[in-house]
Amino acid sequence: MTGTRLRLREVRQEDGSVIRKLGHKVRLAAGPADIACTNLYLDDAEWALLDQHEDVTLVAEIDDHDQPSSFVPAWLDVVADVSDDERWTGVRLAR
Repeated sequence: MTGTRLRLREVRQEDGSVIRKLGHKVRLAAGPADIACTNLYLDDAEWALLDQHEDVTLVAEIDDHDQPSSFVPAWLDVVADVSDDERWTGVRLAR
């Protein structure tokens, strides 16, 4: 969402279920890893209303709890890993 620190997340569970969230991230210190998150859980209608990408691109975050993850789902075609690229964090990503 342009000009905000909000982001949409779709979390796929090991059991096949999907959790969809509208998140708000706030940086606590100078590094990209020191953040606080608040999430609102979305139903299908809310997700459909918010999940619109004009150019059909997707920024995906692969989260393996406290450990770095090497898992990439087969359906995800990775163009670039931007994990440590400051240009792809918080409000910069929203712009």
